[in-house]
Amino acid sequence: MAEKRKIWWLFIALFFSFYLGDATNIVFGESNDSNNATLDFTITSSQLEYAKPPNGDAQGRLDVTLIPKGRVDNIVRPPIDVVFVFDVSGSMTPLKLQSAKYALQSAVDYFKANANPNDRFALVPFSDTVVVNKVVPFSVQQDVKEQLDLISRTANSLTADGGTNYTQALQQAQSFFNDPTRKKYIIFLTDGMPTVSIAKEPITYKVCEGILFWRTCKQVTEDLDVQYILYSNGITAARTIYYPDEPETKTYWDRTKYREFEEKIRLHGTNIAKTLGMNNITLYSIGFGNNQEVDMGYLEKLSSTAGGQAKQGTPQNLTEIFQQFSKLANDPVLSGTIKIPLTSFGGNVEIVETDHVWLDDKKENAYITLSIPYKVGQPAPPSFTVSIPVRFKAKGEYTFTAELAYRDVYGIEQAPITKSVKVVVKDEVPPSFDGTVTLEGITRDVDDLVKFGNADGDSNRFKARYSLTAVGYVGNASGNISNIKLIQLLPDGITVVPTPNAPNVTVHTENGVQYAEIAFPNTIIDYKQLNNNEIIGEITLQANWAMENVQLPPAVVSFQDSKYGARTSSLKAPSQRIGMKVRLHESPDIYYEGDGRGLITKWQASAKLGETKHPRLPVKALQFQGDDVLLVTYNNSETVALYLKPRVAIIAEDGQPIPSGATVTQPVTVKVTGRVAGEGVTYEYKVENPKQDSAWKPLDSPYEIPITWDGTSTISIKATGGLTKGDGITTVSLTYIKLIRQLTLGNYKQTMEVNETQTISVTIVPSDATNKTLQWISSNPDVAEVEGGKVTAKEPGTVEITVRAMDGSNVSATATITVIDPFVPLEAIRFQQEVLYMTVGEELDIESQLTFIPSNATDKRLDSVQSSAPEYVEVRPQQGKWYIVAKDVGYSTITAIAKAKTKDGQEIKDSITVIVQEKSSSGSDGESGKNRW
Repeated sequence: MAEKRKIWWLFIALFFSFYLGDATNIVFGESNDSNNATLDFTITSSQLEYAKPPNGDAQGRLDVTLIPKGRVDNIVRPPIDVVFVFDVSGSMTPLKLQSAKYALQSAVDYFKANANPNDRFALVPFSDTVVVNKVVPFSVQQDVKEQLDLISRTANSLTADGGTNYTQALQQAQSFFNDPTRKKYIIFLTDGMPTVSIAKEPITYKVCEGILFWRTCKQVTEDLDVQYILYSNGITAARTIYYPDEPETKTYWDRTKYREFEEKIRLHGTNIAKTLGMNNITLYSIGFGNNQEVDMGYLEKLSSTAGGQAKQGTPQNLTEIFQQFSKLANDPVLSGTIKIPLTSFGGNVEIVETDHVWLDDKKENAYITLSIPYKVGQPAPPSFTVSIPVRFKAKGEYTFTAELAYRDVYGIEQAPITKSVKVVVKDEVPPSFDGTVTLEGITRDVDDLVKFGNADGDSNRFKARYSLTAVGYVGNASGNISNIKLIQLLPDGITVVPTPNAPNVTVHTENGVQYAEIAFPNTIIDYKQLNNNEIIGEITLQANWAMENVQLPPAVVSFQDSKYGARTSSLKAPSQRIGMKVRLHESPDIYYEGDGRGLITKWQASAKLGETKHPRLPVKALQFQGDDVLLVTYNNSETVALYLKPRVAIIAEDGQPIPSGATVTQPVTVKVTGRVAGEGVTYEYKVENPKQDSAWKPLDSPYEIPITWDGTSTISIKATGGLTKGDGITTVSLTYIKLIRQLTLGNYKQTMEVNETQTISVTIVPSDATNKTLQWISSNPDVAEVEGGKVTAKEPGTVEITVRAMDGSNVSATATITVIDPFVPLEAIRFQQEVLYMTVGEELDIESQLTFIPSNATDKRLDSVQSSAPEYVEVRPQQGKWYIVAKDVGYSTITAIAKAKTKDGQEIKDSITVIVQEKSSSGSDGESGKNRW
């Protein structure tokens, strides 16, 4: 039994490896060279043989599985063309119109932030026709950002009125695209169903020539413009045929005609969507309204036909949808078509159009339009399958050939790839299984699942419901089907949630791939019950990380046929796509959201507040760490911390951090060490300190604030934008005591006499030191004492006068001073010459003629001055000085006696001869009177 089970799983693994293509690349995400994205595909049939009932067609199915390969590791952004098609019909209420304008502005802002200089953007507003005077074609402005601003201004000026004409709006948009190498996108917003359309139709009418008997008429059939209009009462409809001569309008009040014209209008829209798809123009549609206002099924068909997708918008999510589609237009993408020719089957094969499969006008070819976005730095997108319903009108062998034509991420056309599959249609074939798979979110739509924080729950879970029917035509044969099992391959990131009411669901892993299995052990289907017996199964699944547009692969049913042995059948993949985001609320209306690109966006209600720029892996969980850190966990379990407020540090001169609130004595720098995550974050700072202006000021790179002022400072740094949380303010504080670095003494007397005083000045560096208190110290107060810099000499000796800073810096400066005794004894006095000549009447200070020895003698006073001949030279004391006066011609000996005496008590004196001469009247030499005495 174990060996048999092993063989079964080997068979299943082979089927899914065929579905996956290169399992090494796709399942395990093997690393490849940068930007080597390629595309492959397979075409298979759900059964190799189909039975044709006697009175009906054989019902079959082809499955085309697209297999993206490689990866894009560097941002690939060739120029793109984007046209915004904007509904301004009368159903656009003022509130809805304003919401739409706001959402369009968000898309404009996104493209401005991510623009390639060669991008082209256009705007087509429409109601019952294109609002021609508000159309903004490509390149009205040469600068792409100015062009986007023009689109924004034009959109803001729009008013709502009239009906809803999809066809002419999309045709106008399509007419702008003229470069086949560019990636081309239409972002289409409408709030209603189409009610107006003009298209060419073959019209037969009568043309007459001549008059009277010569008048001839004939029937002419040609393509003419035909306009259809539906009125809001649901019954009135009008058709206008634009004949060559003049238009003809007919109005009908008939529900049948109303429905007929409604189908015509929708067919026109479908045909233009096919044209878009054939020209690789991807259509992203937004239905802005409820299910009574917009037909999302129709919009999904239009978008799928043109390789895009449609989403239902509300005032709350409209901006987010515009952002999503804008990002898709910005992604590296593989785009193209798969064509399946039908002409070789002679009308015996009919392919049924679906949302993803469409036929050309002559039904000669079936097409699948594809647009496969890659996420930078992530493995290739998962494979996905497009199912094609086929009807066979006759028995025989049929070989279907499919051709893939696509352009790579650079817009370069690749060599076509061709694959084939053979199908046999017979009267009888072994039984098989057919059925449907539907996905249903437990509390949210399956394409809008949300994981809150890091906790899984019903919001990120969904159910896969399977309805199986054993089918086939075996004639009169007898037999039964048993041991029925449904095997569902699980995409990466999808796991089974065990539930008590599903005991038959198990999970297996084969070659690194997970499969869920539903067993129906007690179900046996007799051949007589073929085509009638329905089997129901259900699996509860969970999206573990953020993902976008993920398909649940086709399930396989394995079973034991009593006549034909072990067999398998594949089911059609579900039409719903799985989408999930991770969300973490900061407050009831403010939340952070992680997506499949690894980007984090902050929202307040429907308004985007900020977003990270650089993509990573899909987000698995979000949680707060403290008040200012967002922990982001990716699907590889790596966790990264994103700052929601600035990380601020106080850094010392040696680069070491200092805690907030500390007291420092050296200059420091307050620095942003961790910036807030997100685009466009700006910073400001303010300083609260009595010596500083406390206003907010801009803070730019390198985001540093040198602290050069002293005192206690509170420094606040505020972030704005990006993912900033709350007020975005981070605050640190410190007390900076600016120490004295140097003391410099001014000029001072190095020698002082006893009892002498002097004040020594000092210069403090820096001049704005916090504490300028100084201490003055004398090394020997007996020699000299000091107070506040004033030095008083006390007794002879040498002393050091030191000034020291009291702020803890221990900076000091020292003056060395010598104090001397003030009394120096006089040893001798000497006249400067032996003979002194004077003229009669001349008066002379005697001290000017003396030299005191030593020159610094303390007492240089004269006790007396004596003249030996007063009649010739008279001595006069005057105001404490001694003078000699020449009285008459003659000579005298003048003796000067000092008040001081020698150590032995002797007088200290000296004498000089003074010769008095007459005055010379003629100015001639006075020598003639020398000896006249």
